[in-house]
Amino acid sequence: SLGALCAQENDDGKEAALYYLSRTLVGAELNYSPIEKVCLALIFAIQKLKHYMQAHTVKVISKADPIKYILSRPVLSGRLAKWAMLISQHDVVYVPQKAIKGQALADFLAAHPIPSHWELPDDLPGEEVFYIDVLPPWEMYFDGAARRDGAGAGVILVSPEKHVFTYSFTLTNLCSNNVAEYQALVLGLQMAKEMKIQDLDVYGDSKLVIHQLLDDYDVKKDDLIPYYKHASQLLAEFESVRLQHVPRSANKTADALANLAATLALGAEENMSVPVCNRWVINPQDEAEIEAEELSGAVTVYEIDIEDWRRPLIDFL
Repeated sequence: SLGALCAQENDDGKEAALYYLSRTLVGAELNYSPIEKVCLALIFAIQKLKHYMQAHTVKVISKADPIKYILSRPVLSGRLAKWAMLISQHDVVYVPQKAIKGQALADFLAAHPIPSHWELPDDLPGEEVFYIDVLPPWEMYFDGAARRDGAGAGVILVSPEKHVFTYSFTLTNLCSNNVAEYQALVLGLQMAKEMKIQDLDVYGDSKLVIHQLLDDYDVKKDDLIPYYKHASQLLAEFESVRLQHVPRSANKTADALANLAATLALGAEENMSVPVCNRWVINPQDEAEIEAEELSGAVTVYEIDIEDWRRPLIDFL
């Protein structure tokens, strides 16, 4: 389910609740990523409170920034494009949520310490509260491709629920293949940060880039140093991140996205939607029927491997 609260500050600076909104998630909404569910809650509030939002500047208070997520997407799908258009019609500003409640709890515990001789009973009521589900980390695959006439980057993000997000970027500057690999990595890390991902496994088929960031290799080329420093800074901003080199066979999709972008060579700030469909040109059942019709009038000849006893006599005569 999702919910929203619309409140207004009075002259004393105190917030007064105006509207409470909530509804359950249905259909494909259940498969949305966490940041997309936050975006959906914002859109739901805008649609329900349109009469109020058209007359006022609205501050969105949330842990994640849904406005930035929607408006900064490199390629907007039909759903995100609709959301972006709806948000742009209103004066909506994002305000980060402050961790006030957590600090209040910490102050309370500090003011009421547990005696050192006090022991926890074995039969704690509601002990299931202490068990939590630890979700697996997000996965990111990246690859870069450089050619004489262009360069491209491919990025794949896989959520803990195995939802796959694919991105293909045309790089605006001609560069070496190693620089393209670094740019693909940086683009992927930037998107992961925008989506508030904190636990991330990063996979790439560039042994040079992976081992340089693991400090196994030295960065000797001057053109790689700025990208190495930028990537290192981004990696340090995650709570937990792991780099792993994988063979190219395990990174085929990201490689295909990078080569596609390098081939298209789009201009600056230019986007293109490329649908990828799975479709039969000839249905396998129809193909079998056509083959059967072709064979129906054919003459079948079988070659007999057994030697005829009359053949030597005929050859002799």
